[in-house]
Amino acid sequence: MGTRAGGISCIVSVIIPTRDRREALGACLEALARQTMGVGEFEVVVVDDGSEEPVEVEGMVGMGGMEVRVIRQENAGPGAARNRGVAEARGWLVAFTDDDCRPRPEWLAELVLAIEGGGGGVLAGGVTENGLPGVAGSTVSQLIIDLVYEHFNADAEAARFFASNNMACEREVYLAVGGFDARFRLASEDRDLCDRWLRSGRRLVQVEGARVVHGHAQTLVEFTRLHFRYGRGASLYRRMRAGRGGDGMGADLGFHGQLPGRVWRRLRGESWGRVLVVAGWLVWWEVVNAAGFLWEEWRSRGGVESR
Repeated sequence: MGTRAGGISCIVSVIIPTRDRREALGACLEALARQTMGVGEFEVVVVDDGSEEPVEVEGMVGMGGMEVRVIRQENAGPGAARNRGVAEARGWLVAFTDDDCRPRPEWLAELVLAIEGGGGGVLAGGVTENGLPGVAGSTVSQLIIDLVYEHFNADAEAARFFASNNMACEREVYLAVGGFDARFRLASEDRDLCDRWLRSGRRLVQVEGARVVHGHAQTLVEFTRLHFRYGRGASLYRRMRAGRGGDGMGADLGFHGQLPGRVWRRLRGESWGRVLVVAGWLVWWEVVNAAGFLWEEWRSRGGVESR
């Protein structure tokens, strides 16, 4: 693989927003150092989004000569942090993952191949695996993501959504589309980017071989907070999409309407005990997600900005 002209020193810049998760970040960087792409073909840009103790990577082990730069900013949210990373990037491609993810060795090469073979303007996204199969909240959150991809990305060559912890694209196209909207401080900045990407006439392509292992431990309390935030983010996404002339939230309602059947197909053959546990978590997810959505709708009508 070669580099592009214009003084660009590498093919890909991997952007990682982080805040107060040094141990997880270290594991992420070690995984990136084991990529099948040569360390001279990509760089890593860590954006420290206001950690209480500034991020230092010099003491982290196992990076094998990989180029890592750290940029510190006041806390502005993950979308703004990713935009800052892209602004500082040296690659003609940019890839995104999170500090609690461990990319598989083929991750970056698979994304690059998809973009280079996509005919221009492709947003490539990979698949997430649960790194904590013994944690119920993490397992159910992964199941939700799997079901979302199953619904929105039934055609891998005409996908409609990727999570921000596993995607890549050409830097100049990202800038032309407008990058992540920093107003999404809570969640759904990835949904908004994907929607604008498609509305610009470009494609999303799902890459099965581009996998990251997600290690976000979730107790019931953490699961509740996370999905309440996702509900609030969905409310802002609805308003932003409506402002662009979007066609409402019919696809979302269709997903929720088909959810029982999809879950049953996934769990068929499992013990009734496991089915009931997963079903209980999913019912709670629907409740807190809807509560977050309705809460943010109420706040927005009162003219109160999300925080």
